[in-house]
Amino acid sequence: MYDKEKLTEYKFRVIVSTFLMCIIFYVVLFHETDGPGIFEIGFIGGIFAVLSLLHSIWAIKSILKESHEEL
Repeated sequence: MYDKEKLTEYKFRVIVSTFLMCIIFYVVLFHETDGPGIFEIGFIGGIFAVLSLLHSIWAIKSILKESHEEL
């Protein structure tokens, strides 16, 4: 479920996912509006960012482990 040739893309996704989680965290905490919009941003956006971050970290570790074993 990962491509060995896309290590740089996975590193970029880690950065973008972290940035996205920070933005979502800021919006949920400091936005004055209540309602379903904040829930959707916080829950759905947060789940997406966390899953993307976890998948990217897993892929990076797997790629690095595999390349280390080849040496």
